[in-house]
Amino acid sequence: MDVTNEVHSNDVLRELNELRQRTELTDVVLEVEGRSFPCHRPVLASCSPYFRSMFTSGYAETKQKRIKIKDVSAKVMAMILDYAYTGRFQMKPDRVQAVMSAARLLQVDFVGRKAAEYMKDHLDVFNCADVLMYADMLGEFALVEASKRYMASRFNEVALQPSFLQLPLDNLQSLLDRDDLMSNSEDDVVQAALRWIDFKQEERLQHVPDLCKSLRQSLISPKLHVTIESKCLSTDSKLVYSDSTTQRLGQVRTELQIFLREGGHEDLQSSAPCYNPSTGSLHAIDMPRDLDRSSRSVTITPDDELYLAGNIVARRLERPWKTWRKHTKWKKFYQYNHLFNTWEPRCKMIRPRARCGLVYLKGYIYAIGGECKGDDKGTAERYDPSCDEWAPIAPIPHTMSSELCAVTLDDSIYVMSKDGCYSFSATENKWNKIADMLQPPVRPQAIPYRGCIYCIDCDKEGACRSVEMYNPTQGEWKKTGNHPFSFDRATLMKHEENMYLLTLTNDEDEWDVEDMDFSIYWYQPETNSWLDTRGNRRLYPPLATWLRSGTRTDCLTARMIPMCLGDPDAWGCI
Repeated sequence: MDVTNEVHSNDVLRELNELRQRTELTDVVLEVEGRSFPCHRPVLASCSPYFRSMFTSGYAETKQKRIKIKDVSAKVMAMILDYAYTGRFQMKPDRVQAVMSAARLLQVDFVGRKAAEYMKDHLDVFNCADVLMYADMLGEFALVEASKRYMASRFNEVALQPSFLQLPLDNLQSLLDRDDLMSNSEDDVVQAALRWIDFKQEERLQHVPDLCKSLRQSLISPKLHVTIESKCLSTDSKLVYSDSTTQRLGQVRTELQIFLREGGHEDLQSSAPCYNPSTGSLHAIDMPRDLDRSSRSVTITPDDELYLAGNIVARRLERPWKTWRKHTKWKKFYQYNHLFNTWEPRCKMIRPRARCGLVYLKGYIYAIGGECKGDDKGTAERYDPSCDEWAPIAPIPHTMSSELCAVTLDDSIYVMSKDGCYSFSATENKWNKIADMLQPPVRPQAIPYRGCIYCIDCDKEGACRSVEMYNPTQGEWKKTGNHPFSFDRATLMKHEENMYLLTLTNDEDEWDVEDMDFSIYWYQPETNSWLDTRGNRRLYPPLATWLRSGTRTDCLTARMIPMCLGDPDAWGCI
């Protein structure tokens, strides 16, 4: 007979752990920071080559009943011993480095790997330079490379952190050598190097020739080139720069239109299409998994940083033939990583919001309205990317519809809804009532263009709609064009220096993109008119069927990196 007891190993571990807790049959006591840990030598030796060598190599500890362990904290030792006796490892985030160091000392490989994986998965702008230096010290080469790649993906932000200035020369050089730096220009790379030098100028000026070998001379502006040369201590030798003329990855961005659809046959979507009207190419931007697209809001900064607010839908299967969806975690907030095509979690919003007005103004992200609880529908808050924190701001002095839109123009935020229009002064932290639209919008969509705000009501139940224009100088709304538009879907969008209106009419018998039910109009500001662009087919994104299946579509313009984006067919966004 040949049989196996499947639960034997678990039973043995459980019994050994209970023996430890009762201090039965223990034959050694580990003393760590004044705390005693009774243990069994075979258990320690079985999971740690460090202890196995200690107990079997004729060292003094072989016969000692009490052994002092240095360079390990008592709390970390308790976690490692719990793993040795249970196979389960639990770690608090603030102890990950201490755990990793202890695991390397005690040679508990599983714990060390999991600590390294945790650090890799939780890299951010504030800790990545410290993680790089720590991993380099320990010789954790996989974590070193992961840290450098993350630093490259957010180079401009990382270069402003205090820890960046503490990098050793070799770490800095290997970072500046990378082609995948997400910098807007080579001047950004040079300025980061100069900040590093100036932080400890007396001892670091000697490293100017070394750093120049990582800088791409042909891409540096003449002004900064002079600044670099002035830092050189020796006037007898000429600085040697990198011979590479290749632009960094962040410098080869392309203006794309990002389409965000609300509604449709499924309320979940893993990606969104990005279209390049200049070439007619289509790409896909990944979206947070299980994101409810009816709640999400996205804004883009002048530096093409993308931020997203929304809520996650947790699926719960009650019966084999039916699925219920439960909405949770409505304070979610993310920042997009262009290099990885992923969204990284940031500090949660103060209040739960669904489809809030999300805008960027003067270094801050503002979330307006969209409250999911309570009677107040006009609260607002502000996010500071430099410290990853939200703070409340003055609420709109009127209850607002959940269907609102917000845009920024000059130094103010403008909010449009069927309940009225308001402007917000960031310097005064104050809302002011402005003129209402000529036709109160049920589902407004707006974009700023040439010093004015253009807004259209996307409600398909309404009559024919006109694009209205608000001029802050005149303080009034006016209709644009000489006739209203008739449509079931409408989207205002920009490309290069132009503004367009995409319209769709819902004819169930016609699905060809060439049909007249899919039109794009080009705004002519000189004549205040809209020009039909049927002659320019590249302006028409190949998304007619996809756009029809939603209830509303927003179009945002951002400079993206096509090679880092996904395949729209593979991600199911068309």
